[in-house]
Amino acid sequence: MQKKAVIVQDVSCFGKCSATVALPLVSALGIECALLPTALLSAHTGLPVYNCFDLTAEMKTVVSDWKKLSLSFDGFYSGYMLSGGQAEIALGVLSSLVKKDGLVLVDPVLGDNGKPYAMLNTAFSEKMLELVSKADVVTPNLTEAALLLGREPVLCGYDESFIEESLFALGKLGCRVPMITGVSFENEKIGVAFLENGKVSYCFSKKHEGVTSGTGDVLSSCIFGALMRGKSVPEAVREAVDFTEHAIRCGVSKYAIDFEGALSAGRG
Repeated sequence: MQKKAVIVQDVSCFGKCSATVALPLVSALGIECALLPTALLSAHTGLPVYNCFDLTAEMKTVVSDWKKLSLSFDGFYSGYMLSGGQAEIALGVLSSLVKKDGLVLVDPVLGDNGKPYAMLNTAFSEKMLELVSKADVVTPNLTEAALLLGREPVLCGYDESFIEESLFALGKLGCRVPMITGVSFENEKIGVAFLENGKVSYCFSKKHEGVTSGTGDVLSSCIFGALMRGKSVPEAVREAVDFTEHAIRCGVSKYAIDFEGALSAGRG
């Protein structure tokens, strides 16, 4: 029977990120996706002009209808949210609509490039930590990992011991397999560090200059989809890192990377 997953993400009307990346990639891996939209954006936030429409009230209605339909899901994948209230709704979905043995991946979209996003506040942080504590896998970037841990972000000049200590600290928040994306110890390589069963592992690919919005969404979506298909954590990370790098090689614009080109080339 085909597995079902709920994806909690925003929808950007222009610019490939969040749900417009997650839905096609996870679906291409054979998973039936349901979308719980957190916001509607005229364009993604990496562009100079955009408007954002808060869908918190609509989220509540969607979840209510799903309960009336007696839906249940084998997986849960969350990304961009606007508030602690939305994170609370996501927690409710986890407790009432996701199977007890369902896969839970939380991409804690809190900040980037050393800075928190504008919507981040104490209430939101607390709810995100609660969501992280219930996750099988979390995929923060270096900035988000620091924010979850209440630390100042360190984006360069770190070593393996710093990354490994950060992973163990993330693990103490309750997630089973903490990851940190965008890890780079040398100019030519970038990738993912992850902790599973007390062991830290790394997976790298070629580093490309000028990569733009949506790369992290592609990576997390591929990890989630591969895990839903029964891949091991190392296999899922390797496939996701390779696919993301291939999508970058297929094409990069100021709006996104060409994940469609990578899919059509049979790399999904």
